Amino acid sequence: MKKRYYKFCDLIAQWCGAFAVTALLLSILIIVELVFERYFFQRAITWQTELVTMLLVASTFIGSAYVLSEKAHVSMEWIYDFLSQKNIIRLKIFTSFLSLLFFLILFYFGFLMVEEAFTKSYTTGTVWDPPLWVPYSSMMIGAALMILQYFAEIMKLIDEKDQN
Repeated sequence: MKKRYYKFCDLIAQWCGAFAVTALLLSILIIVELVFERYFFQRAITWQTELVTMLLVASTFIGSAYVLSEKAHVSMEWIYDFLSQKNIIRLKIFTSFLSLLFFLILFYFGFLMVEEAFTKSYTTGTVWDPPLWVPYSSMMIGAALMILQYFAEIMKLIDEKDQN
């Protein structure tokens, strides 16, 4: 059962990484289009800046699950030089639980933001005027993905601790 959950989390993380890269590439293309439109055609930009901002935020939140699965987050590994292997695992479990708590709180408040923006039909108030629940949902989705990934990480660390 654990192996299936790990595989599921790895697959989701790969999709998140692919989404993040796609969103970044799309942002670059939109910015290039923005430059051409402003410079060569002297047109005012309307939707490009907003969409790029939304894509970059979504890329950051949703892509974070991939970063965690690849162990690419920032860590203070110099502290590990002073600890035994068992204490390193304990420290990783403790910090993973703290991070899990953070993402549970972020998911809760993200859900409240999405719900309020959706039910009250909040928009950006610009010329393009997209609904705000769309970019807000990337925070909620990213937090949910991180919760799933942290559960997998904690389970792996507990298994590792039991083997030592």
